[in-house]
Amino acid sequence: MRRKLTVDVVGCGEIAQIMHLPHLLELSDVCTVRAVCERDPHVLKGVAERFGVTAAYTDHRRMLAESPADVLVVLTSGDHASIIHDALDAGMHVFVEKPLCYSAEDAHAIARRAKEAGRTVMVGYSRLFDSAFETLRAALDEQDGPLYVRAEASLPMDYYYRAHHDVVRPLDWTPPSRAPQWGGSWDYFYEEVLFNLAIHEVYCLRALTGIATPEITTAGDVLDRRGVEATWRDGDRVHASLSVLTLDTVAGGYVEEFRAVTRSDTFLLKYPSIYLKSWPAKLSRTGLRDGTLTRSTVFGSYVDPFKAELEHFFEVLTEGRPCLSTAEDAAHDVATLNRIHAAAKAAAKATASR
Repeated sequence: MRRKLTVDVVGCGEIAQIMHLPHLLELSDVCTVRAVCERDPHVLKGVAERFGVTAAYTDHRRMLAESPADVLVVLTSGDHASIIHDALDAGMHVFVEKPLCYSAEDAHAIARRAKEAGRTVMVGYSRLFDSAFETLRAALDEQDGPLYVRAEASLPMDYYYRAHHDVVRPLDWTPPSRAPQWGGSWDYFYEEVLFNLAIHEVYCLRALTGIATPEITTAGDVLDRRGVEATWRDGDRVHASLSVLTLDTVAGGYVEEFRAVTRSDTFLLKYPSIYLKSWPAKLSRTGLRDGTLTRSTVFGSYVDPFKAELEHFFEVLTEGRPCLSTAEDAAHDVATLNRIHAAAKAAAKATASR
């Protein structure tokens, strides 16, 4: 009988409680959660009790020093480079929520270390594991001729999409309110707009177009650094664009969609908020068939993409399947986001100097 893999989890916030920890327990035939780590003692205690984990730590380094597990699942926010290196030092495989890190140099270093150590570092790119996205990617692979793909996301304050979930929060936590001012800082643009939000559109566009290291044609901030618009291309074959807006200062509903136009068809993939688990993605296809304009629609699976990506991760470790979202892939996305950031700042500086 195959031995179950042991898992340590660092970061016990909302995304961990709503998505990853329940799915890890559902995968009890392949893994066992050995320990959890969270800096807030109240959240740590509540999460450990709720999910039946006996070992609990407020410092991940101590957790890894005391009989580390086979796998570290990294669910903290921000840059994950140092935690991943600590896990590789401990001989562990790593599943890490996006972003891998902020620096392209750090991303390539992680990819090299993982390869040299014979360890898997997989990045949590949940959209890649949605069945509707897989259908769109397969359909585009069959197309010839030019391709235009646009990703668009308009994202309101998502607390109201997740408020119905039962989450252990810090004792001093209060429900968030609308952002106090219209614009954002360049730090906000870099960390929140690009690396927390637009990263989903970037990795999906890479997967759909096959352009791993695009040359940015245009890039700029919108809504005073609360959004980004960018375009890139691969000769005359592929044109790609994205628009990501944060709407926590204004009214607006959740929008996330990918539109692909080929020589013969137009595809539209619409996503709901990830927190609405009973609402699948919808893919529409419109095109000419024997001189008649036709339209077909398929819905994505009701299997949560967050569970599907964890299932894939453990299949990579136990069955040797090729990983679909490696550190090498993520390094391309980190580099793309940094190029967009640099181009947007340069454009803003040029506009201000006029």
